[in-house]
Amino acid sequence: MKRIGIAVVESAGAYLVGLRASGTPLAGMSEFPGGKCEADETPQACAVRECLEETGLPVIPRTQLGTVPWDYAHGSVELHFWLCDLADDLPVQATAVPPFRWVPAALLGTLSFPPANQQILALLQQERQ
Repeated sequence: MKRIGIAVVESAGAYLVGLRASGTPLAGMSEFPGGKCEADETPQACAVRECLEETGLPVIPRTQLGTVPWDYAHGSVELHFWLCDLADDLPVQATAVPPFRWVPAALLGTLSFPPANQQILALLQQERQ
């Protein structure tokens, strides 16, 4: 089972969301920045590294939102979701490298995320109420 670190980055009521590239598993679906953990890397460190690599934005992990094991047709994963803030020296909703963009929290539910993300999306929705 592959361990995946995921950065759920929040800034001023919006979340950093990308779109999975064509030719990849779950192509066309929305995603938070993240990726596979290296052999000696914690999921928290992985989430921070992957966010910087994918979006160009450094983040600070705040709290773990949850761990979700999931079996997809292309493989089994263990997703480690970390709620993150932008690094202190960045402006609110700093510009990210496309395809990542800021999505208002109220619109997260309108996007098509992979099934393994639903538990975390529900948790984020709950926190808004």
